[in-house]
Amino acid sequence: MSANMDELEKKWEEEIRKKTAEKKEENPNEEKKENNESWQPVANGLKNEPEEEAMEEPPDDVLLALLSVPLEVSVEVGSRMITLEELFSLKPSSIIVLDKMLHQPVDIKVNGKKIAEGELVVVNDRFGVKIMKIVSQEERIKKLKS
Repeated sequence: MSANMDELEKKWEEEIRKKTAEKKEENPNEEKKENNESWQPVANGLKNEPEEEAMEEPPDDVLLALLSVPLEVSVEVGSRMITLEELFSLKPSSIIVLDKMLHQPVDIKVNGKKIAEGELVVVNDRFGVKIMKIVSQEERIKKLKS
């Protein structure tokens, strides 16, 4: 599985390099931007509309840098609140009954934030998760605001 991911990453990086080279060929007189220049949202200029901001696309080198940022992906099968007394009474044969039923979807989290739901699968004697639903951008923004 990781070999396939490595191949996909290499292909994608090659495509980005090609696109960057094509842009440079199309616009040879365009001023060269500094690598540390940050991109900012640009107002869309529409009047009598709610204030929305259109974002300029980040430079390709920024996208490439973002692709290598490590993110922690975790799958939450369920949870349960227990007392301190119950915690201290746990031993190797103890069973903790979780709040989710076996058929219910599990939460897929990236850096602690829920981004999707899925179902557990087994792939070559390892657990995996099949993504069934991705949380919409609006829902993620609402969670950030609250």
